[in-house]
Amino acid sequence: MAPLLSSGIANAVLEPFPTLPPVVRRPWEATWWVEVLQRLGKEFPSPDSREEVWKSFFIRCSTVPAVILGVGFFLALFVLCSGCCCRRENRRRRAPWCLPSFCLGLISVVLVVAGAFIYWETGSKALGTAQIELQRAFDNVTEAATQGAKMKEVGDAMLKNLNGIPKTCPVIIQSRVKKEVKKIAHQVEIFNQAVDGFDDLIQPLPDKVKGVKDHAFEMAQLTAAGLLAPLTLVLLSCVTVILAVSCSCTGHCAGCCLRSFGPLLMAPTVLVIAVAAAVQLEIGVVTSSFCADVDSNSLAFIGKLTGYDSEEYQLSKYYITGEGDNRLLIDLSNASEQLSSANASITAYGREVEALCSWRGLEELEKGAATAQASLHFGNLLLSPQNVYPYYDRAVRQDLCQTTMIGLGWLVLFQVIVGLLLLPLLVCVATRYLQARRGWHQGQQEALELRGARAMHGGPPPQV
Repeated sequence: MAPLLSSGIANAVLEPFPTLPPVVRRPWEATWWVEVLQRLGKEFPSPDSREEVWKSFFIRCSTVPAVILGVGFFLALFVLCSGCCCRRENRRRRAPWCLPSFCLGLISVVLVVAGAFIYWETGSKALGTAQIELQRAFDNVTEAATQGAKMKEVGDAMLKNLNGIPKTCPVIIQSRVKKEVKKIAHQVEIFNQAVDGFDDLIQPLPDKVKGVKDHAFEMAQLTAAGLLAPLTLVLLSCVTVILAVSCSCTGHCAGCCLRSFGPLLMAPTVLVIAVAAAVQLEIGVVTSSFCADVDSNSLAFIGKLTGYDSEEYQLSKYYITGEGDNRLLIDLSNASEQLSSANASITAYGREVEALCSWRGLEELEKGAATAQASLHFGNLLLSPQNVYPYYDRAVRQDLCQTTMIGLGWLVLFQVIVGLLLLPLLVCVATRYLQARRGWHQGQQEALELRGARAMHGGPPPQV
């Protein structure tokens, strides 16, 4: 019979906790965003903290978002009044220059595209990576559950095979054979008990991981749409202003159109940007505070939700910190020890029993033991910290606590620059240009009419 891999399994359980190589990031994936967001907040409270502690935490995290929100409301009012606050010019000798409006519009469009691109390359991809890691975790847990079911079937088949041995032996040796078979069967029964314990723990996990994966996918879709929608509104507003400026001949119709769009599109866009930037910054500050000690905070909330004595908490503690016991690997190790003992007994007495009895099930036992040892080894590899911890590290420590925060920081910055600074300025500059264009055009029309009137009466034409 092939030797068991129990020593390899035991060594795998005792291997040091994995250390992963540093992540190589692109230039715009600046990790200083994480430090900036953490400085805007304070230490994340424990789940058992008093209400006053939580209130103080959220007040601190809301300070800068509240300032952005207040500035946004002020600028929305400014955009509404931009048609009245800009000085009206009725006459000009030279046509007004539209280049400032075009430059501001072009810069705004470029920054909107740049902000969307950087967020897509950071925050959006982080959500996609998290989905990939959850899918891999689901596949591994499902495979581990399959291996557990397979070991259970193999153990039952081995036990049935062993219990049938005494009946195939002569009566004179049945008692001795039965005694030896009973020892081996007892070892297999203990193996089955260990496998049952493993199976009871592992079978519910695929459904739980799948539920988290499906919920995370839905949240990722809604989050991506919600985060990019404000930038889309800014882009639409900028394109509207550029079209109004470029299509204006007299400045009258385009000016009326731009004033009409002020309360319908421009001011609501500024308000939406202010609310979105404030909410996103609040989320970023709170999440960054949580991520300042993500391992301890994660375990604290898992323990609060599931109980500190629950299997979920014990497994989380083992895989996140490397501390505590892992019931899954302990059950696999116990099953391995019992299978090793049974294998040694079968190797010692199997050939002798076949020689003395009509039983011919040794080959079947050997195949069953080989299948069981392969399942034990594979299950141990799937559930080892070296395989599981990288999922947590990439999905939580890297993607959620760094890449997503970096993308969120850039997104808030671009929204503030484009939506709260450039868009109100663009509306005001474009409104002033259209008013100047209208005044210049009216002056040209009046001059032409005066020239025609003087020409009819023989007077000198006016200077235009």
